[in-house]
Amino acid sequence: MHQVWGSYTGSGLECDEYPFASTKEGSTKGDNRFSVRLIDGKDNRRGGERINEMYTLNRVLGSVIGRGPNGG
Repeated sequence: MHQVWGSYTGSGLECDEYPFASTKEGSTKGDNRFSVRLIDGKDNRRGGERINEMYTLNRVLGSVIGRGPNGG
């Protein structure tokens, strides 16, 4: 996304995506149908940790969601 925002290296910002990369519809699917936004890196990492906690607590397997904590 550097072509959109330029270099944000060292800013503490990270590129956040929706749908989450860990889902079947995720931004890594390759169809360019997703949203991205720069957000605080700590918030981005904490969001990812919380999603992984939800997958773990609910025993969601990678094959069920497309990609995730257990592959897929």
